[in-house]
Amino acid sequence: MNIFDNISESEKHLLYKCVKAVLKNYKKGELVFSADENIDSIAYVIEGNIELTKNDYNGNEILLTRISKGEIFAETFVCAGAKSIVQAKAIDNTKVLFLNFNNILNICPQNCIFHKKLLENLIKIIAQKNLFLQDRLEMFSHKTLKERIIYLLTKYKSAKDNSVFEIPYSREQMAQYLGVNRSALSKELAKLKSEKILDFHRNSFKLFVNKTSQEF
Repeated sequence: MNIFDNISESEKHLLYKCVKAVLKNYKKGELVFSADENIDSIAYVIEGNIELTKNDYNGNEILLTRISKGEIFAETFVCAGAKSIVQAKAIDNTKVLFLNFNNILNICPQNCIFHKKLLENLIKIIAQKNLFLQDRLEMFSHKTLKERIIYLLTKYKSAKDNSVFEIPYSREQMAQYLGVNRSALSKELAKLKSEKILDFHRNSFKLFVNKTSQEF
């Protein structure tokens, strides 16, 4: 869902003024904000991609999620009035539009419909992301790396048994998503392949319903 759903282009430009939106450009690898920062604006990706990461107690960087064009981030910390607990970084040249939260809440004197629609869309997006976080909690409830890998791959597997499917992660990103290092992931994938539980080639995977050997 897009925060500007059902808001026309002409209404968008009026809305930008209404909420005093600020557009910023970030180069590849540049930080948008770091952990422990106070954030007062919801960030909307106009162009490029953002990764949200967090360091564990060993200092390892864990990939939490990737934010792409048309998506928002930082809304949880902004709405809660809390400091960020994650780091946001541009993974390519990126344009981000910042929408001040107080200005979103304070409906303008004109009582414009599109302002209300923006707030309605924001509430729906937050609800959808809460469902996503529940999914992440379920994934981390699986104690072994084998269980986490199968859980992740099952989400992207098509309804047809043993069909080939792709996941939107590189090996490094997949490892970060699962909360392990790349070496441990590669070792476990090789083991699962040898056990004929799955097969893979780059980002393409196949899960076997049974352990019968099949060509990839």
